[in-house]
Amino acid sequence: MKGTEVPRRLHTGKAVTRALLYFILLLAGWRLLCGVALGQWSPDAEKCAKASGSDETIAACTRAIMSGQLSSTHLAITLYNRGTAWGNKGDYDRAIADHNEAISLKPQYALAYNNRGNAWNHKGDYDRAIADYNEAIRLNPQLASAYTNRGSAWNSKGDYNRAIADHNEAIRLNPLDAPAYNNRGSAWNSKSDYDGAIADFSEAIRLSPQYALAYYNRGTAWGKKGDYDRAIADFNEAIRLSPQYAPAYNNRGNAWSSKGNYDRAIADFSEAIRLYPQDALAYNNRGLALRLKGDADRAIADHNEAIRLNPNYAWAYVNRGVTRFAQGQFESAGADFSEALRLNPNDASFVIWRYLAQSRADHRTAAASELATNAAKVDKATWPAPIIDLLAGITDAAGVLKAVTNSDQKEQREQMCVAAFFVGEWHLLQGRRSEARASLERAERDCPKNFLEYFSASAELKRLSR
Repeated sequence: MKGTEVPRRLHTGKAVTRALLYFILLLAGWRLLCGVALGQWSPDAEKCAKASGSDETIAACTRAIMSGQLSSTHLAITLYNRGTAWGNKGDYDRAIADHNEAISLKPQYALAYNNRGNAWNHKGDYDRAIADYNEAIRLNPQLASAYTNRGSAWNSKGDYNRAIADHNEAIRLNPLDAPAYNNRGSAWNSKSDYDGAIADFSEAIRLSPQYALAYYNRGTAWGKKGDYDRAIADFNEAIRLSPQYAPAYNNRGNAWSSKGNYDRAIADFSEAIRLYPQDALAYNNRGLALRLKGDADRAIADHNEAIRLNPNYAWAYVNRGVTRFAQGQFESAGADFSEALRLNPNDASFVIWRYLAQSRADHRTAAASELATNAAKVDKATWPAPIIDLLAGITDAAGVLKAVTNSDQKEQREQMCVAAFFVGEWHLLQGRRSEARASLERAERDCPKNFLEYFSASAELKRLSR
């Protein structure tokens, strides 16, 4: 699994995971504030200061604000509290409006900048969020939550080193800050330092044993290390603590799928969909499990739904295309790979699959021409780009295998199995069935069962046996 994604070859899509799963970071600092003795407040202002984002609380805040009886300072605090309540309710535009008013009345209000930053963060406007956190920190350099939150925004922007630096500072200021450990763990996870991530998530859990999100995130890290039993144990705990948390069911389903238990995987994906019917990710992943069970029709139906829910979900097109490719539907598979390439023209694997589908559909000339055009948009230094050179006739099978170099032994084995599959496809295109069979058998033997190449190698071998 990557970050809060499933294993790479299950392809959940980073755009989706970032919106729904990926880098699910607890934003500290949605705090209510009274700031003076409660006896100096009206009953509505006291209720506003004590409660959370319920309609009743917001109504009390509004009555206090409209009463005309609050001093400028008390009005700023009450606006802040209502803005925080709106943020807890998920109405970030209203939260921002109230924090704007609070800051206008009290320009040195560090907490208002912090919580307005949280609202921008939730809206995905990370630059504005960071600007607000910067101001909160300038006004109050000891505000640990502002460092935690700014670190979360850096994480969302992909600047993991800055994220870690901010979480380090938050932890220095408050060594008991469980969210800071959780969020730093997410940054380590994104940097592929899974041991560091697990250590931080474990510390977050030690500090806060009911911290469902930390269990969830640690489960994803165990999954990325390939320890699916520990991943499942952590997802179980996350679900026990938060039974309505759909992403935990989704990622537990991924772990079951990686273990080859497709029935349990499908049950978990179905529960994720029940809890959140708009989750394109869960439909996509259930489709993968159904495909591995051999139910191609239901798999395609789930990928159709994933695409309907998110028409820009490139990997849903690829996954549907691979299922069609396995069924010998090369024209329709090629159309799916073409759409995936339109959405993400820099992905080498999309270029490769598009070429294979066109070639198997007997459009060899067009395939070669398009391959040259598409290859120009790909970073040739990244895997699996060397396979493009094989298909273009620039290198041979030995050259592809030589290009597999990775300091991580697990990733190197995975790259070797991917290379074996595509070398087998290349042999098939050259009419060398015996060499193709040997290479495809190697891919089927060595690839993890949740890899597209495992499923595709198995389908090709069945085709060759007919």
